[in-house]
Amino acid sequence: MTTTAPAAEAAAAPDERLAYRGPIQRLLIRPEIGALIGAAVIWVFFWAVTDVFGTTAGVNNYLDVSASLGIMSIAVALLMIGGEFDLSSGAITGATGMLVVLLVKEVGEFGGAGFPLSVAIPLTLIFALIIGWANGTLVEKTALPSFIVTLATFFILRGAKLGFAKLFTDKVIVEGLNDAPDHGFWENVFGAVWIRNDHVWDSFLGGRNVVYGVLLTVGALLLIVGVLELMFQRRETPAQARMPVAVVGFAAGVLGLILLAATDGTSDNWLWGIVLAAGGAVGMYGMGAWRYERRADSSAAVNLTGRVGRNVAMGGGAIALGVVLGLILDAESQTEIGFLLTVQGFRAIAYAGLIITGVILLLGAARSAGKTSARTQLAITSMAAAAIVVVAFIVQSQADSRKFRAEFFAVIIGAAVLMLAFGVLRSTFVERRKPDAVADKRGRTLAMTGIAVAFTGLAVRLMWATTFENETIRGEVRWRIAVFYFIGFAIVASYLLLRTKFGSWTFAVGGNKNAARQVGVPAARTKTILFMIVSAAGWLVGMLIAFRLNSVQANVGDGNEFFYIIAAVVGGNLLTGGYGSVIGASIGAVIMAMSFQGIPFAGWNSDWRFLFVGAILLLAVLVNNYVRAKAEAAS
Repeated sequence: MTTTAPAAEAAAAPDERLAYRGPIQRLLIRPEIGALIGAAVIWVFFWAVTDVFGTTAGVNNYLDVSASLGIMSIAVALLMIGGEFDLSSGAITGATGMLVVLLVKEVGEFGGAGFPLSVAIPLTLIFALIIGWANGTLVEKTALPSFIVTLATFFILRGAKLGFAKLFTDKVIVEGLNDAPDHGFWENVFGAVWIRNDHVWDSFLGGRNVVYGVLLTVGALLLIVGVLELMFQRRETPAQARMPVAVVGFAAGVLGLILLAATDGTSDNWLWGIVLAAGGAVGMYGMGAWRYERRADSSAAVNLTGRVGRNVAMGGGAIALGVVLGLILDAESQTEIGFLLTVQGFRAIAYAGLIITGVILLLGAARSAGKTSARTQLAITSMAAAAIVVVAFIVQSQADSRKFRAEFFAVIIGAAVLMLAFGVLRSTFVERRKPDAVADKRGRTLAMTGIAVAFTGLAVRLMWATTFENETIRGEVRWRIAVFYFIGFAIVASYLLLRTKFGSWTFAVGGNKNAARQVGVPAARTKTILFMIVSAAGWLVGMLIAFRLNSVQANVGDGNEFFYIIAAVVGGNLLTGGYGSVIGASIGAVIMAMSFQGIPFAGWNSDWRFLFVGAILLLAVLVNNYVRAKAEAAS
């Protein structure tokens, strides 16, 4: 008996799940990709239409709002990945905050238990863990849906908060947390504040701005080199003689970017733009010539037929229409009926939308063309980069604000240079199609280190002031400890989910609880622990609220559970369980906070924020599904 040709081909075909994916594809299939794209778009939008949003005070404002929301969204995301919901997650924050105040109030007609905070805080944590344990146990023992069990818990806690508040204080608010004898110590744990204006960094190590610039630059370079290691096939013997070319090119590119961002004149912009472009291109090419294998088909002819040609035509047409729209509409023609309905608002949205659509079509065509012709790929990528440069100069010529003429202009030019440099590399050197353990480890390490270094640079910029800023910028920036709890909780929860056995159990019970049990996963215990994590997060947020205000109202937290779920869904977590990301939930919380704060910053009626949140929820899910499907199909 012989095997037929189709059967033989099927047997020989590799499993598509084992196909090698490059760093871009790996990013695009991540659960949080929709949230990342949404966060970038929303930040740029509000940065463009407001004066405060992009400042340190603006960042402090929306991060402060996102802290409590983010802590709870992370915990709720873990539970959702495990296949369950907790509708009492909002009420538990107010219940624990109120309980700790009642426990420390003096005994009396309208008083409490008179405990010190050293006793009251652990007792409150135990109370929260018992609530989580009870929710998880009831769900497992009764087989009732978790939303029914936790909805009952929500009403119990809501009624208890109101009843006990009136019983002990005859009001719907409990006060007096700061009267506890050991309040000072615990205030540093849950209520500490870093006042940026009081921390001035002018001269040590060259000053804050120098340290910030160096860290950001080093981080960006490490990230770029890490991505290159993941994308391209290494030479068996690196060409060490080419290494100085890469170093000199990168140094020139960095210098050009710094000076471009610092200048606001046409001649200087041309000069430093050319330095940036030449340095970036030379640096990237030198990196490729030093470390990677050269493509054999780099001299193939340009071919713009079929689907590639259609995408180029459509992309070029969209860009051309966008450029014309940007040039013919009067930048100063505005009415008083709101930004989105002004000529300027329409111009910005339509102009940006057309340009972005055109560039995406061109990059897709370049990727398709690269399979057969490296020269065609480079030609199309160059078209996209040139279009971005044209956009940069249109923005610069029509902008009234320096942030558009200098900083934004430099960023756009930098993006165009980076796009062109990657196009040169992809058309000249061999992209990897199989794993390389050494290169993969090195690339991931370099990329993650670069991200950490860049974020450290941003933290330096946000947390330290300069004497010039204190003298010229009015107002005080206060970083509350809740923001640091939010960041720390996101890191710990991500490690727990992705690097521990418990995280694997969470994905397993969320995907199929019965199948997980059959392979030895303690499903009931895992889900109960997830409910307890949600309650513990509610306790933490309750403490942060109580120490911030020294009082807690009976309705605190009620209804917030829906915002926690929305943030988790925006971050790429499925309502059906078994799939998601706590980093995505963190980004979802930041997106919601940016929306809530950006709308009043822009001078709009704050009632529009709920419409904005609904649109974000829908668009984030659609983008997530679309991008992931395209990335998986491409691999």
